[in-house]
Parts: sequence; structure tokens; C-alpha cells
Amino acid sequence: MKTTLCVLASGLAMAFAGTSAFAASSTAETYQSGFNNDANISQSYNTDATAYIGQEGSLNVASAAQDHSHAKIDISQAGFNNSANAKQHSTSHSNSDIVQKGSMNVANTTQRNGYEQNADVYQAGFNNTANVKQEWTAYSDSTIVQKGDMNVASTDQQNGIGLSADIYQAGFNNSAKAVQNGSWGADSVIVQKGDLNVANTTQKNGFDQSADIYQAGFNNTSNVNQTGSFLSATATQLGSMNVSNITQVGW
Repeated sequence: MKTTLCVLASGLAMAFAGTSAFAASSTAETYQSGFNNDANISQSYNTDATAYIGQEGSLNVASAAQDHSHAKIDISQAGFNNSANAKQHSTSHSNSDIVQKGSMNVANTTQRNGYEQNADVYQAGFNNTANVKQEWTAYSDSTIVQKGDMNVASTDQQNGIGLSADIYQAGFNNSAKAVQNGSWGADSVIVQKGDLNVANTTQKNGFDQSADIYQAGFNNTSNVNQTGSFLSATATQLGSMNVSNITQVGW
């Protein structure tokens, strides 16, 4: 079963009517149960836009895209081998929330050209993957929380101001990576609890950057690489057979 909702908010049809085209609000919701379902919501040119997709089962795909709006995306999936995609472009005061419970699920969030864009991904299970990408945005936050084993979390932030990337993992054999490039006032925090975890943070060509890594367990590895000005890096490891490498190159 495939569900497609294109909500252009009374507005797209009035796109040439002036600023009034941005005065509308829209709410789109879809719920699906079973397997191999496909839900797609698209919203443009709204003062306030809300998109919710709820899916239970397996092999389901949920996609939501919002642009030129004050926007909010909520995607909730329960099962295995599901995929969730959230995209927000040219939005302000916007939030994207993805919650997945199960295994072998994939969550992707992309936010571009915005102000105060926040992305949250929560996954519980094993062998899940979470990716968050933010570009040309100001005062935006990315948070990934994973509970389980063999999960992978990745955050990529490019060319922003006042960016924050947080990754929290609890389990076994998880991997976390945070990349921040060309940013002013960027913070990265990675927290891992468990065994055989790997954490990598890379911050390049920035100003006033901070990177913190906390690991509890054994056989953990953490790497921090920074280039720029006013750099700060901290790696804390509790356990045995841990390796920590910090490289800072200043201007």
C-alpha cells in the first residue's frame, strides 16, 4: 500500500498572491500497519507545517519533506528493516523527530539553509543506522540516541553557526562519528557505554570548536581531529585497552 500526501497549504495555489500565501498552516497525518508500505508527505510555503507518519511492521518506508515553513516532522516506526527520511529546506524554528524501535532500521535526516533547525533520532534495537546532515544553518542541534548493539550513528554539519552535535549510545559494538566543517561556535559530544565501541570526531576550518568524548567499558577507541582557532577537546575513557588520539592544528 502506498500513501502520498502533498500538502501545499492553501498556499502554493496562491503562491503568486503575495505574502498572504505564507499565512496558512497545514497538518498531515498517516498511519500504516503491515509490511512494504510507503508513506510520503510534502509540505511547502506554510507558516506552520506539521507532518506525522506512524508505521508498524517491516519493510516500510516513511518520507517527509518540508520547505519554506515553520515546520515539524514526526516519524515513528516499530518493526524491522524500516526506513525513515526527513528533509527540511529553508525552514526556521523547525524540528525533525524520528523514533524507531526494532532492528535493521535506517533513519536519515537532512536540514539545509535554515535557522534553529533541530534534528532528533531515537533508535532501540540492534544493527540500526542513524544519519543526520545539516548544512548552511544557524543555531541548530543534532541529537542521536541509540540503545542496543551493532548500531551506527553519524552526524555531518557543514558551514554553520552555533551548531551542536550529540550522540549517545548504550550497548555493544556500536560506532559513532561526528563531522563539523567550516563552522563557528560548534560543539560535539559523544557518549558511549558498552564494549568495543569506536568514536570519531572531526572538526575542520572552524572557530571556537569544542569536542568531548566519554567512553565506559573496555577496548574502546576515540579519535579527535581539529583545525582552526580556539579549539577544545576532551576524551574520557573508563576501562581497559582503550586508545585515545587527539590532534589539534591551530591558525
